[in-house]
Amino acid sequence: MAVKVRRQRPRRRVCWALVAVLLADLLALSDTLAVMSVDLGSESMKVAIVKPGVPMEIVLNKESRRKTPVIVTLKENERFFGDSAASMAIKNPKATLRYFQHLLGKQADNPHVALYQARFPEHELTFDPQRQTVHFQISSQLQFSPEEVLGMVLNYSRSLAEDFAEQPIKDAVITVPVFFNQAERRAVLQAARMAGLKVLQLINDNTATALSYGVFRRKDINTT
Repeated sequence: MAVKVRRQRPRRRVCWALVAVLLADLLALSDTLAVMSVDLGSESMKVAIVKPGVPMEIVLNKESRRKTPVIVTLKENERFFGDSAASMAIKNPKATLRYFQHLLGKQADNPHVALYQARFPEHELTFDPQRQTVHFQISSQLQFSPEEVLGMVLNYSRSLAEDFAEQPIKDAVITVPVFFNQAERRAVLQAARMAGLKVLQLINDNTATALSYGVFRRKDINTT
């Protein structure tokens, strides 16, 4: 009778080791008892928190979901995020912003700006002569840079994390696409500062995928 040899799963073990190392580093760098991470995609984001004794917990949004759409609706005295903003897209298309990360750190003459305007003609992009970039012109009284819009999203993600952790959070790790250049990475850091967040580290999204894999396959990893 043949004896079955139980094979190790090196990829999962490596992912779990990566999670453990990064979490230890984050807690060592933080001045608080909790650190949040934001896995920021073009369409949605996931927020997680790290606390002593708890490797990682995924934060649920107000709809009890792990993923929150990266959409913002801006009005004169109100801001809406996620699913609430998505529901306003038909009635308020000009004020409902999505995929604005594509404009981060880009000057007005960048081809991506023209592509964005062609894809979303409902948005009015105005030129900022001082920074050589563009703003979203929501109304005659309201205009916001892409960095300001991202700052609002990061501030909203922090509010979700603080409600979940039941304590203030000021330190964060944020994922960025691996192809982001230095100008785009600086724009993300600027947005985080606008949100009052201290960025402990920017992580490439391929690394974040490994982190997510490690978290959601924790049971499998522990049995290897």
